[in-house]
Parts: sequence; C-alpha cells; structure tokens
Amino acid sequence: MHPTADDRAAAPPFPAGTGREALVLAVAFAAAYLPVDWLTFIHARPSLNITPWNPPAGLYMALLLWTGRRGLPMVYATLVVADLVVRGHPASVASLLLSNLAIVAGYGMAAHVLRRRAAIDLSLPRVRDMAWLVGVTFLSAAAVAPAFIGVFVLDGAIAARDLPVLAFQYWLGDAIGIAVVTPFLLLLRRPGASPAWSLPQAPSAAQTAAIGAALVAVFLPVGSGQFNLFYLLFLPLVWVAVSHGLPGAVLAALAIQSGLIAGLQIIGFPLHAIVYHQTLMLALAITALFLGALVSERRQVEARLREHQAELAHIARLAVTGEMASALAHELNQPLLAAIGYTRAAQRLLESSDTPPRAQELIDKAVAQAERAGEVIRGLRTFLGKGSPQLTPVPPADIVREALALAGADAAYNRVQLRVEVAEPLPDVLADRIQIEQVLLNLVHNSVEAIAGAGSRVREVVVRVGPLPPDGVVFEVADTGPGVPAEMTDRLYSPFATTKPAGMGLGLPICRSIVESHGGRLWLAGTSDKGAVFRLFLPAARPKDERKP
Repeated sequence: MHPTADDRAAAPPFPAGTGREALVLAVAFAAAYLPVDWLTFIHARPSLNITPWNPPAGLYMALLLWTGRRGLPMVYATLVVADLVVRGHPASVASLLLSNLAIVAGYGMAAHVLRRRAAIDLSLPRVRDMAWLVGVTFLSAAAVAPAFIGVFVLDGAIAARDLPVLAFQYWLGDAIGIAVVTPFLLLLRRPGASPAWSLPQAPSAAQTAAIGAALVAVFLPVGSGQFNLFYLLFLPLVWVAVSHGLPGAVLAALAIQSGLIAGLQIIGFPLHAIVYHQTLMLALAITALFLGALVSERRQVEARLREHQAELAHIARLAVTGEMASALAHELNQPLLAAIGYTRAAQRLLESSDTPPRAQELIDKAVAQAERAGEVIRGLRTFLGKGSPQLTPVPPADIVREALALAGADAAYNRVQLRVEVAEPLPDVLADRIQIEQVLLNLVHNSVEAIAGAGSRVREVVVRVGPLPPDGVVFEVADTGPGVPAEMTDRLYSPFATTKPAGMGLGLPICRSIVESHGGRLWLAGTSDKGAVFRLFLPAARPKDERKP
C-alpha cells in the first residue's frame, strides 16, 4: 500500500515514540533555534521578538508540520528560553508566557490545518501544496501578530498607538521567515529515501554570480538614492527557478534574503528602509515559491506523460507479440496436423505387415508427442485470443483527451489539425483505459499518416464521441485522406495486410482483438477519395461495474 498525502504529512522527521527520542529532537531543535534567533534578531528596541526578519518562525513552522501537536511543548519551551537568553525580556513573566502561547496556538492551528484538513504533501510537489502553505501560514501570522503585540500593550511595555505598525512589522518578519526558511527545510527531508536528508541541487556558478551581482547592484548609490534597483533581483531568481524548479528557487530566495539583510546591516539602513526592502523581498519570495512550484509540477507531469507513453508502447509491443504468436500458432498447427495424419497412416501400414515391435513403439511415441504439441499450440491460441483485461468504468472524454495529447506532436509535425466533437452527456464505458487509448491513438495515427502521404489540401482529423442507446458509446475517427483502397476493405483486419511501404499490417488486427476482448466492435464505417471513417463501439458501464469479460 502506498502512503497517502496525509500519511506523508503526519510522518515525523525523527522517531518520537520514546522519551529519549523526544528529548533528542527537543535538544536538536533548541540547538538550531537559539543561534539562529541570536544571529537574526537585528533590532534591540524594543527588546522584544518584533523584527522584519524572523527566520526562527520558519524553523518552528517546519517542526510543527513534521511533528504536529507533539512538537508544541518543545516549541513553546524553546521560545520562552530564547526570549530570556537572547533578549533578556524586559516585560513581565505573564506577558512572556502569554505572548509565546499566542505564537504556539496560532502556528499550531496552522500546522493542524495543513496536515489534516488540506493534507498537503510536505515535499511540496504541486502548486496546490505551495498555495495552501503560503495562504494558511500568512493568515496565521496575521492572527498571531496583533495577539502577540496586544499582550505587551496590555502589559504596558508598548504604547497602544504603536500596535498597528509593530503588528505589521511582526507579521512581515514571520511571513518572510516562513516563506524563505520553511520550504527549504521541508525539501531537505526525503521520507523513504537514502539518505533521508539532503540539500537541494544548488544553482550553477553563473547563476550564483548573477545573484551576487544583483545584490551588489541593489546597494549601489545610483542617482543619489533616487532609483531603486531591487527589481534586478527578480532576473537571477527567475533564471534559477526555471532551470532548477522549486529546490533551486528556494535556495536562491534564501541566498538573496541573507545577502539583503547582511547588506542592510553593514551599510546601516534605518528600520523603515529595512521594512520597505523586506516588503519587496516578500513579493520576491512568493514569486520564487510559486514559479518554482509551477516548474517542478510541470516537470512531474511531463515525466508521468513519458511513463504513460512508455506503458502504451509496452502494451503495443505485447499486443504485436501476441498477434504474431497467434499467427505463428495457426501456421504451425497446419503442418503439425498433417504430420500427425501421415504418422497415423504409417501406424496402420505397420500394423498390417510384419514389423519389429520396436518400430511400432517409436511410431506410437511420435504420434503421442505430435498430439501433445498440438494441444499446447491450441492452448496458446486460446490464451492469446481470449486474454482477460481488467475492465473499469472510464469517462470517454478522458480517453479521447489522453489519446489526442499523445497524437498531438505527430499531427503538428505533419501539419494536420485535430478536432474533437463530444456529445454530452456521456455514460462511462467499461474498458481497460490504456488499451482503448492505444486503439484510438492507432486510428488517429493511421489517419494522420494517410493525410500526410496523400498530400491532401484539407488536412484534418475529427474525433467524435457520442452515446449509442441503449447501452453504449461510439467513438468515430474521420479524416480527409485518400480513403481505404477497394482491394483492402475485405482484408483490412488480416494480419500482415498493409498499404504502407514500411508497415507490418498488424495495427488494425491488434486493435480489433483489443476491442472485441472488451465486448465492443471496430469497423470501417465509410471510405471514399475524400477520406475514411472508422467507428469503435464500447458498452457503457453500469453503476459500480468492474469486472473481467
């Protein structure tokens, strides 16, 4: 059984079944959290955890996504310790405990929604997963920010008039920390792989140099500060995202954010300038995440399409092998029967004459072995002619869409237009999806080749799908080629009969055997010098129908 998205989301990064294992995890998290918090807490006034750059939020968001509610106590304890060690926390003990409780409650709920309700895949393979991660965490940060600041307003550590500005600054720091750090950490872990943790593929040397050059350009005093060159950072980021997908985009965003903060601190920009640049950086990070996720998902779809094409090709090879074996069995069966007949005649002659017993024994053995070979061949023909594909209800429109997606490149190369006409509503058909897709694909390919070979002025293949009351669906493939030659119509489905110079004459016989094994029918509905029309009938599926024919 393969794990579901929820199973993958629920899997902890380390085993946490015993107290010792939980302690190891808590120590590892604290060991990483405290130095990162100390290094990135760049504004000491007020001496509270309010900063426009808060990567520790990305750390505990990743931990909560991995561990769920089991991670809440260790996150809470680490936050309290960090406030005391890193900032000295000038407010009261009650505000210290309540403010961190607001953080844990808000992000704990976000992790629960992402793990259980949205059931995202923590390897972030789809744009959907990224959208849920960004949307839920940003909303949670928007809820946590006023609650966190409000605790200190009530405690008297912060003036009420400063709440909106500081809440926005807190939200910005958490949002960008989560956007940059959490996806990076999630991509480090590879459940079920060896090793279980690995760095994503880094950008190339040229891309790294482009990121460095763009960061330098951002801080150049162009026009005495009149022009802002921040948007140059989008260029290398888009380059990396398109080249490496989400892993590269995440690494590039982390590198740009780190370089940006370092530059702002070294030059000594005031807080309002840092907030401005961080707002732009948040837009840059979101662009990186979604562009990288889109590229990665597209590559996965292309990989699945290639696997699908390979599966279709494999089925086609098996079908060709089956037809050839069936034809060979038929051809071999005739001389074998003749050999049996001659041997029996020799038996009768030997019985009527004075022959050695040994000769009679050998003839009897020869007859027995020939009959046994005939039984084997008949069994092979029965198996090949009456294989049992697994039939399930399939929407006809899905079959057409997949087949035409595979035929699209061939049609475009031969400048043939593919058109689809689907009569709705349609019942599902009872079919082995891959096999019927192969049949339809074969018919479309035949039409495209016929049009290309004849040099037709109108170059079009039309695939129509409609219901056939009371219990079936008809697929029709009509083309504008030269039609089927009259001498071929009678032996269209005979093996090795073909009009193609390099053809084997096995495509249509295979297609007909596949269709008939589904309880359907394939036939030539019409032909003329203006084109040919093939029709394929398949029975409709009954509710919850899944059977072998």
